Amino acid sequence: MQNRKNRPPKLTDWRKSLPMKFMFIQLAVATIIILASVWFLKSIEINRLIDNQQTLNINVGKAITATLQQKTNRIERLAVSISALGELYQHNPSLLDESIPALLDQLGQEAVILGGGVWPEPKAFDKDKRKDSHFWARNPGGKLLKIDDYNQDDNPNYYQENWYIPAKYYPADTTYWSKSYIDPFTQDPMITASVPMWSHHEFIGVSTVDIALSSLDGFFKTALSGQRGYVFALDQQNRLLSFPSLDTDLTEEGVLKRLFQPFADFTEQYESFKPLQARIDEIDAEFMRQANIDRAYTAKQLENVTANIPPNERAKLTALINQNAKNKLQSVQLIASIELDNDPQLQEPVIVTVFLMPGTYWKIILVTPLTAVETSAKSMASSVGLYLVGIQIFALMLLFILQNKLFINPISRMVNALNNSNSALIELESSNRKDEIGMLAKAFSSRTHQLEIALASLDATNLALEKQLEVQQLAQAELKESKEQLNLVLNSAHNLIFIKNINGELTLVNDQFCRTVALNRDDIIGVRDHLVLPRDVAKINSDNDKMVLTQKRELSYEQAFPSEGNFHTYLVTKFPILNSQQEVVSIGTIAFDISETKKLELKNKAQFEILRQEKSKNIRFIEKLEQTNRRLQDETAQARIQSNKEFNYEKVKLDNQALYPTLVANLVRPIFRQQDELAAKAYRLSNGSLNAADFGVELTEQTERLRHLEYLLSAQDYGAKPIDLVQLLEHIIALLRPKFVDADIDLEIQSDNRLIVDGIHWHFLILFYRLINNTLTDAFDPHQTNKSIKLILVKQKNELVITVYDNGKGFTTNQRDALQLQITENEIHGTISTLSVWLQSEFNGKVQLRSLQAEAQYKTQISCSLSLT
Repeated sequence: MQNRKNRPPKLTDWRKSLPMKFMFIQLAVATIIILASVWFLKSIEINRLIDNQQTLNINVGKAITATLQQKTNRIERLAVSISALGELYQHNPSLLDESIPALLDQLGQEAVILGGGVWPEPKAFDKDKRKDSHFWARNPGGKLLKIDDYNQDDNPNYYQENWYIPAKYYPADTTYWSKSYIDPFTQDPMITASVPMWSHHEFIGVSTVDIALSSLDGFFKTALSGQRGYVFALDQQNRLLSFPSLDTDLTEEGVLKRLFQPFADFTEQYESFKPLQARIDEIDAEFMRQANIDRAYTAKQLENVTANIPPNERAKLTALINQNAKNKLQSVQLIASIELDNDPQLQEPVIVTVFLMPGTYWKIILVTPLTAVETSAKSMASSVGLYLVGIQIFALMLLFILQNKLFINPISRMVNALNNSNSALIELESSNRKDEIGMLAKAFSSRTHQLEIALASLDATNLALEKQLEVQQLAQAELKESKEQLNLVLNSAHNLIFIKNINGELTLVNDQFCRTVALNRDDIIGVRDHLVLPRDVAKINSDNDKMVLTQKRELSYEQAFPSEGNFHTYLVTKFPILNSQQEVVSIGTIAFDISETKKLELKNKAQFEILRQEKSKNIRFIEKLEQTNRRLQDETAQARIQSNKEFNYEKVKLDNQALYPTLVANLVRPIFRQQDELAAKAYRLSNGSLNAADFGVELTEQTERLRHLEYLLSAQDYGAKPIDLVQLLEHIIALLRPKFVDADIDLEIQSDNRLIVDGIHWHFLILFYRLINNTLTDAFDPHQTNKSIKLILVKQKNELVITVYDNGKGFTTNQRDALQLQITENEIHGTISTLSVWLQSEFNGKVQLRSLQAEAQYKTQISCSLSLT
């Protein structure tokens, strides 16, 4: 029996033993490491090979695009040459008919150039003709023939075609490439390169060169000869210019249908291209957003351009015009590179690289396969995986042996010792080993001693708990007695006493509060005051509770509470109730009924108010008579000033309208005079009697003056838009420079480099011209030397301040006072008073005059302030 009792318990199931668990864990970790390593190596290799392929695609794509751009550049130069012929021989149709076919009939370009010509604006070349096109097209034999069908009255107007109208908004010598289409008369699929023609700053028509889509299709089909993959292109509206055959419909009608198909419709048929379509949509959206930032033309200005355009193409065409007007694309751009899972032609994963071509805004798309990349990566991953498996198996066996020797066997010995209650063996293990196993054995011994001590202390703890329970029962009895005494005091009081917690719920009320609200205590405790008191009374009470809770201090005020069907006035005192951490846990309220006192106080106040009102009634009557008299006088003066303002404002508007011819004449007359002198010098230059360098300098100066004049006169509209005031002022000063030179006056401008405000261009031109011209004309004596003017422009929040300083003869005191009176009373007797009336009425602004001290650099200061809101 003794041997059976001390027999050790059955060993642990081998499937749940630590060695087996460690082995399975190590196998799982090794499997994860091998799989992760193989996957990681495969991913790195695929990414490296894909990067190399993408780099190769970029180089190949740029080479293809550069070759194509050489062809389109030749077409653009040809269109520009035809444009120059149209401008030169616009009134000599016979020379046009001889020159244009000679330019179009270039050797080796018969399959590329289908035709072209000039297309004048109605009555631009011949006042009697609205249609006067000079157009040539190739017949089936490749010979150029003149086509007159566009000039027939019963045919559509060529000046309303999609390849004509946008060219009006392109600068001179720049080319607009149309979308792909079929000519209605020659029935040839083509793209048209259009160049605007200008004469004397007036648009007179466009020149065109028509390109055969079949030549572009052939170029793209042979672009990757000898390499796997293919190239295709989309025009500016994402319509197919070229695409390899994906079906058996190789008829001419089938090819045309495929070429003119929008890429969005094409992706509906071949869904594997949908990721590419989504990326192209994102690129176009970003292109349109960038083009419309600080755009040159608004949508309203381009309404006649987009009127005949399909709605889904209008936004893109508007963006193209604005982009070309402000920042023309200079070089080929890589705009996208994505991977497709399955190409419909190659039947395998591919890399698609998209390039944006300058000038034409075509998208050139290069497609190359990925099969070779993935095969190389898989081969490398398989080789490395075999080595990793062998290494991991050897490492697992070595680790299994070491872990059994190091800690599995010592732990088993300790378990047997514990089962046999052999503490000496555990003590021996803890003294012999200095590692973690020894520390574990020592911890077991220490824990045994602690358990013995803990058992001894449990008895003492039980005795202490019994004493503590007796003390708590005594304290609860005392608390109950104190609570009863407190309730007795509260309920005997005739004042309202109640307490709310920080959540707004009533936690304590006395009997007087219950009688006042006519509710039982059980219906009050635990609810919010808006369910007990009237809504307005409860709101005031809650607001004051929040104030006491926030400020942690006492608050006293008067408030009405309903009582027995009437409202009684109470003096309410609220105070915070704090815990030991000085945190507010409740809000107490005591309200004293002062209704009778308030009634007596109100009665005395009413009697005193009656006496005071009777005493002051006569005084107020006299004061009202005096106030009425002063008010009538002020209203009469204000009415006169307002009448002057309204009458003179209309007069100023008419004066501003009449000023325009004078302003234009003053700006244009010196330029025309200089133009005549240049014409005479050009004749001398042709005879060799004038130095070409001097003539070039004068021609450059004249061109600069014309540029300044074009800026001032081409933007005269009455719509508010952002204006760079510094740039506007510099253009005005540049045109008035001869006056400054003749009068020997120095001018200085102080402002930020760019001062942008929203307003009407014409208004600021009038304002600057009047200020500068007034100072030039009236500020200086003829014989004065060292004349100078300084202009300061400052934008302060929503106000623009323009200050003009001059060192001229200045104002006398009488002149300044008289001018100030004119400004105050809105009279107009000169430029300054006219500007004052205009600024007050148009910009809610004002004009201020100031005579500076005699020792100052300048003598006169004129400030104009304009509201920009």
